[in-house]
Amino acid sequence: MSVTYKSAGVNIDARERLKNNKFETVIRKNTFYFYNSVFQDKYEAYLNSLNETLLVLKNEIDTKGLSKRCFEEFLLKDNALRSLLALTGFANESLKRLITVIRVTKDKSLSSLMNKQKWTKATSKNDVKEWSDKTIENLIKNNAYFRKGIVNLFFEGATIPFLSQTLPLFEIKKLSIIKTQI
Repeated sequence: MSVTYKSAGVNIDARERLKNNKFETVIRKNTFYFYNSVFQDKYEAYLNSLNETLLVLKNEIDTKGLSKRCFEEFLLKDNALRSLLALTGFANESLKRLITVIRVTKDKSLSSLMNKQKWTKATSKNDVKEWSDKTIENLIKNNAYFRKGIVNLFFEGATIPFLSQTLPLFEIKKLSIIKTQI
């Protein structure tokens, strides 16, 4: 038997139902509790792909040793750049901004490290915009000098004075792949 009381003209059972409905709405619609199985499945597959790509790299390094050539070949695989970024902890957005800085900077040691003269065109600083992920991936696949430059960046970037003066220390440490545990 349910006892209902009226308080200020509102049924107490109705208040309780309203309160429960609010809790259910928060649980159902709050993004923290939101579950989208299609997204979850796609993202899980993507993460598994990155993991598999890194396992391929680990096997290559175990059999052939850690070398720039190994990474140059690795970067030709699907999801390789994303895997390299995951391995080093270097953010994709940071890489895109760093590539923009490299394109506009006239530092000789950085330009040499990146083989810059072999993949970039002269542009004015006012005319530069950040490259998309697709542009960077296409250059990696289609321009061996750019690909070698990216590998050089992750092997030796920490030794370039311009970068050590420009980037924070925690980012510089990510540009020395030899220190990364693979």
